[in-house]
Amino acid sequence: MTAFYADWHTLIDPKLDDFITTGTMVLDNVFDKDGLTLLQNESGFIEYKEAKLTHGERASAIRGDSIRWIDESCPVGSAYLGAIDELGWYFNATLYTGIRSSEAHYACYPSGFGYKWHSDNPKGRDERVISAVFYLNDNWAADDGGHITVVDKIGQTRQLLPQLNRLVVFDSNLLHQVEITNRTRFSIATWLRRDDRL
Repeated sequence: MTAFYADWHTLIDPKLDDFITTGTMVLDNVFDKDGLTLLQNESGFIEYKEAKLTHGERASAIRGDSIRWIDESCPVGSAYLGAIDELGWYFNATLYTGIRSSEAHYACYPSGFGYKWHSDNPKGRDERVISAVFYLNDNWAADDGGHITVVDKIGQTRQLLPQLNRLVVFDSNLLHQVEITNRTRFSIATWLRRDDRL
């Protein structure tokens, strides 16, 4: 599906040194309009389930999103993952990251919810190398909330607006949170892993 081609070299090469230093990076205008519309449509018509914490507990005081893992029954999301696999190959070629697979899920945050401070690797595990969040909402304004806040490798706090067609990329070990959103927020949570896709 050509709509999901991304020129990762052009998008990332000018930002690579800063990413090495900080562990964070923002890529805008990642996919073309057709691919973006397909993702928005699929994200709006799938069945979401309440997300749980790593150990299987549902705790809406910590995270309030509902999710749908992307698999073969999500053809558009699967095409998105194909482009993400190419992103993994880019990082293997430039940073020797040892990435072998990717995974992702659609996420829907209702108004009034977020996801408190956490890292994407549970304690004692390191399968996830790089995390990324791709945003799907039109016309997102600062007052809508839902920012992702990341503490980067040099200790600086970065707060990033969930703008349409933006991919926020960061080291999976960094602490981050999703701020309370003031309108329904759709995104794709994405991970590049050093093990094979489950």
